[in-house]
Amino acid sequence: MLKLTVAMALLAAGLASTGLAARASAPYEGYNYNYWGEPVPAPIAYEPGGVISGHTLGIGGFRAPEDLFVAPDGRVYIADTGNSRIVVLKPDLTVEREIAGFLNEGAAETFNAPRGLYVTESGELYVADTGNRRIVLLDAAGELIRVIESPQSEILQANFIFTPVKVAADKAKRVYVVAQGAFDGIMEFDADGAFAGFVGTNRVRFDPIDYFWKSIATDAQRQRMELFIPTEYTNVDLDAAGFIYTTNSDANTPTPIKRLNPTGVDVLRRQGYYIPQGDLRFLRIGEGSGPSLFVDIHVGDDGIYSALDARRGKVFTYDWDGNLLYIFGKMGDQVGTFRAPVALDRLGNAILVLDRDMNRITRFEETHYGALINEAVSLHFRGDDVRSADVWREVIQYDANFDVAYLGISKALLRQGRNKEAAAYAKLGMDREIHSKAFQRYRKEVLREHLGDAMSAVALAALLAWIWTLLRNRKRRRGTYHA
Repeated sequence: MLKLTVAMALLAAGLASTGLAARASAPYEGYNYNYWGEPVPAPIAYEPGGVISGHTLGIGGFRAPEDLFVAPDGRVYIADTGNSRIVVLKPDLTVEREIAGFLNEGAAETFNAPRGLYVTESGELYVADTGNRRIVLLDAAGELIRVIESPQSEILQANFIFTPVKVAADKAKRVYVVAQGAFDGIMEFDADGAFAGFVGTNRVRFDPIDYFWKSIATDAQRQRMELFIPTEYTNVDLDAAGFIYTTNSDANTPTPIKRLNPTGVDVLRRQGYYIPQGDLRFLRIGEGSGPSLFVDIHVGDDGIYSALDARRGKVFTYDWDGNLLYIFGKMGDQVGTFRAPVALDRLGNAILVLDRDMNRITRFEETHYGALINEAVSLHFRGDDVRSADVWREVIQYDANFDVAYLGISKALLRQGRNKEAAAYAKLGMDREIHSKAFQRYRKEVLREHLGDAMSAVALAALLAWIWTLLRNRKRRRGTYHA
């Protein structure tokens, strides 16, 4: 309660002194979750900075767009699904060109409801051409490199229909595809377009009660029951090291976000108070009920990743360790709210969110508070803990409820060998593991510092005890002799 009171006082003072009060015009409230899993007020980290539509760009309205991707060079690619075209914007968000098709051995071909995009550092464009059931790879000039069509393999079901919806590619030009009905995991193709198998199969989850009833049901009853099959992935992204970040279609899964290594093993760090899962508290019934449903994820090179919740129209951002940093957005019709958010990506310090129903992109700009958090995490990720701790201290001036800031300072102090201070901040951040480590090191430090004095004191005490015993024994012997 004391920390909450201090937080609100500091927040009010901070808003008044820095001009953040003007940012209260955002159509959503800032909040985060504390150690106890309770929602607590927090300053807004990102605020709406404007919207972009086909009409504002002068190219005709978007129609149910499904994906956007910010290329390494800053260009923004939009899968305008209903218009069967790819719109390319310059880094300043003005139109550069439209791609409606390509030449294939001299014959003109067009896209059909493309739903997924990925662009490499060399400018190669991968398109999940969903309506045509294929992956199209174009070079930076828009010339065809390769088409990946329905694979033939014994490990695929006989009735499997290749319907790609999302696509990504690593530096070795391996292609990863999220396809409808591909319950075995993410489809992997080699650099030549040959099907190589599945990566990261989701584990089957079932209710023991349902399992019991299936075991005693008739064949007809079993056919009417839900099958015990893994869930589909909804999206995929790659980090700088080539690890695959994924989101799942099952909001109830214990791992809604995964980080898959080359062998398909989930190695996502989950060292926060709670696993990365979006909202911790939510309605169980009614509109917008149920856990967060992530439909897209973006991974930065600064130790930060953001996931888009389509159920309640929110963006959840986490650090490398899985600590929740900030939340923004909600459902609605105002600028900064959504009806059907489907994709997000970062453009510099801004976050772009694509809304399929509103046929527009909303650009969110970081506030000073959000910029401080991003800077602190990035500095820690790069190993500059001294500067990181300084920035975290500034964050606390805006939000004394932000436990992660205390942990950031504690980790930085721990690396500097300032163990007593590290233990104190870890206690404020409610992290027992870091507090125990810091306190243990501080205890050893105290022992090392005072060990010589302690040993000298023990030796002196032993010497005095020996002298006292010697004198006492002499006195006794004298008393016996005179007697």
